[in-house]
Amino acid sequence: MAQIAGQGRLLVRLILIKKLLLAGALFAISLAAMFGDVHYAELSHFAETWGNADRQFLSSLAAKGTLLGPTRLMRLALVSGLYAALILVAACATWVGRRWGEWLLVGVLGLALPLELADALHEQSPRTWVVLGLTVIGLVLTTRLALSSERSS
Repeated sequence: MAQIAGQGRLLVRLILIKKLLLAGALFAISLAAMFGDVHYAELSHFAETWGNADRQFLSSLAAKGTLLGPTRLMRLALVSGLYAALILVAACATWVGRRWGEWLLVGVLGLALPLELADALHEQSPRTWVVLGLTVIGLVLTTRLALSSERSS
């Protein structure tokens, strides 16, 4: 039983590392959206310049930013930044063994579940189903971890 608990904690650690990487990506998206909002008038120019410099990823981001408009870009920056901060707090608190962090992580994983389910049903690719499966496994493991922490205290 102790070995199973140890493997569960290892999987939770791997989930935490994934969540920390996700938080970093969301902070980058938030900063890019803020940059796009502040420099909205220049986004078309950035898209063209970056496209000519063979930076396709940056070019496509700038092009998508022009389609969103300044208000939606600012909303994207705010929501992705807040969600990234929430993930970061939950992952760090869980990593150091805080019970409230475990429950916050359960909430974060539960919050993502409907979106990932909708994405998997809409896109129907192996990647989306794997992400959904990992989220469900993470939700079950972190819930079990949080419940076991409550019983032991």
